[in-house]
Amino acid sequence: MKLKQLLRLQLTYYFLGMLFNAVSLILIYQGGHALTPNEPILGSIVMSIYALFLIPGIMGKLNFYRGLMVLAIIMLGYGGVFNHINMIRDSPELYYSSAAGGIGILINVFGLVLNIIAALGKFDSTNSD
Repeated sequence: MKLKQLLRLQLTYYFLGMLFNAVSLILIYQGGHALTPNEPILGSIVMSIYALFLIPGIMGKLNFYRGLMVLAIIMLGYGGVFNHINMIRDSPELYYSSAAGGIGILINVFGLVLNIIAALGKFDSTNSD
């Protein structure tokens, strides 16, 4: 996979996460509860920090980018995947629906796989598309 394609997919992950958080906020403002037990504003802040982690990759600072991807794996892998799997199993009532919980987990698994690819350097960083 080309670095440019990887970064596009990582940006797609960012946008999916932001959209998920936006839907949660809309539900809260309409008097309901969020899709997941996570605070959607905090989730949006975390996703925005993640987007900043992509800048070194865009700028070609690949060692720094790969190091930041290790941090992203720890932060988002634990909070976005492991934590949600445990919470939906132990306290499903905290989720808007099981489908919402599953979608949230799938979004984060998508990002986790991309971040592992990036951290391991399994991409082609040559300039050609």
